[in-house]
Amino acid sequence: MGRIERSENNLFSWPKGAYVRNKRYLYINTGNKYVSPSMKKDKGTRGYTGHDSLCIGVLQDPEHPETRKFYANKNYLLRQTPVELPEPPKFSSSISVGLTTWIREVSIQSGLADDLTKAFGDNDTSLIMDMAAYMLSKESAVMQHFPAWARDHELFSEDIPDDTFLGQFLRNNLTLPKIKQFREYWATRNIGDGKIFLCYDSTNVNCQAEGVFIVQKGHAKDNADLNQVNTDYVVRQSDGLPLTYLHSPGSVNDIAQASEMLKFIAKIKELSGKDVKLCLVCDRGYISEKNLKHMDSKGLEYIMMLRTSFRKYNELADAVVDKIRSYKNELLNADNEERYGLTTDCTLYDDGPACKAQIIWSARRYNFKRKSVTAQIEAEREVLDSFISENKDNALEEKDLKWVPPYFDLKISEGIKQVEKKKRGRGTGTKTVAVKTVTVTGYDDNEDGINRQYQKAGLAILVTRAAMTVQETNDAYAKRDCVEKVFQALKSHLGMDKIGVTTEEAMHGKGLVWFVASILHALMFNGTKNLRSVDRKNFTVPAMIDQLEAIKADQNLSTGKRERRFKLTSRQQKILNQWKINEAFIDDRIASISE
Repeated sequence: MGRIERSENNLFSWPKGAYVRNKRYLYINTGNKYVSPSMKKDKGTRGYTGHDSLCIGVLQDPEHPETRKFYANKNYLLRQTPVELPEPPKFSSSISVGLTTWIREVSIQSGLADDLTKAFGDNDTSLIMDMAAYMLSKESAVMQHFPAWARDHELFSEDIPDDTFLGQFLRNNLTLPKIKQFREYWATRNIGDGKIFLCYDSTNVNCQAEGVFIVQKGHAKDNADLNQVNTDYVVRQSDGLPLTYLHSPGSVNDIAQASEMLKFIAKIKELSGKDVKLCLVCDRGYISEKNLKHMDSKGLEYIMMLRTSFRKYNELADAVVDKIRSYKNELLNADNEERYGLTTDCTLYDDGPACKAQIIWSARRYNFKRKSVTAQIEAEREVLDSFISENKDNALEEKDLKWVPPYFDLKISEGIKQVEKKKRGRGTGTKTVAVKTVTVTGYDDNEDGINRQYQKAGLAILVTRAAMTVQETNDAYAKRDCVEKVFQALKSHLGMDKIGVTTEEAMHGKGLVWFVASILHALMFNGTKNLRSVDRKNFTVPAMIDQLEAIKADQNLSTGKRERRFKLTSRQQKILNQWKINEAFIDDRIASISE
């Protein structure tokens, strides 16, 4: 058995199933074996199950075995002492470095890193960039999976935070005053010089969080019963770069949202100190007398589409519908669609400044709206038929027929009736007056009037304070979809289809990270346009992110340092070359990680 060390370091409690032999030796069973009758000394007729046993030590106090302590021999130590494995490393032995290297460099070149640092400080900026990189990489904003992702990636931060820390960070560190400060820094830096077109629009994001003020029922497109948060973005039209954003309660309509955004844009124009003319391109959801007055007072130009319910719409449409489709008014466009335009002066509110109404007729809009005009005319026809049937023997005054559309010619017979009317002035007396009346017997379609109604379906009226031709206005408004592309990227590739927060503070914090991620997405898209002109399939933003993710730094198990085992592919080199990043640059970054 060998000598047994009788010391405190070698003293153990009895393991489960141990038993004593010869009053001092401790044994355990190590296996079972069947003893057949032929193997028994008495050669009986029945076998039994026996045990293989092993002595593992001696009792500490044979006189008092109830203490259940023993000194172990080598048999126990070899069987029970586990092999000590090293602690797992903080990061995997192979980490992705391509995407982070690109983000680090492009954020420096664009000034994004500087603006974030001025507003949030170094440490918080590092975590913001890590979370934005995660959104780009995983196409998700579910932060529960961030720690697992972070183990395989180079980070801006020194440590890997858990999802609880991230939630606290979004709630507590990214405060509204700091966010507003960053928005001012970034928008002022990128506002540009000269004439700048800014596209402005909003989207809604559904949310199931309860008890959060900003999450309210609004006008969700997919389901009106869902709670939502409204998100406004302003995007530079020339390159689709997001300049600023704003979150507001889901119940707030577009017009009310716009007033806050317009104040911010006017402030940015002042802060820039540049000779810049800002022209906002907005859809018809933002037009209101209040918003128009605010933009006019701040010297902001605009291009907006009039709603058909706007008081000036029918007046302007009726004035041009018969003459707009002339070869003299034909507009140029990339898809060779039949399109015409006319310019006329107008004012949009009482005592307002003169502006241009750019009235455009397009074949595509005409074909799209024609069915709805037909449905409208048929619905009005049914109402008129019912009205005539109910009033065939009644004497009607002119005021009773004002609602009848002008493209129905009524068949009438005139008459006079006596009506008691209240006298003017003091008292309650009445007087009898004769009132001209008509009796409606039927109606005919006014063919010219109905044709004009169909032609009006093809009209869109853009209003602007800018000194622009109808062609220039049409071209600028046609490019407003740049903001829609940002929303598509946010919801399809950055996880904005789900909010995943439980407090209003966290909503604003995550919104800031989304904004940073959308900036990086736009910078990658803009910086690789020449590559997509040759190969659209392999140089989409998701495809390029996958390429950068494949650039890895592997750890040398002998030295502990990291190194790149594979050369950059042709596609990886083409992407990185747009920002003057080469293999040596990547290797220098890997070397700094290993230090």
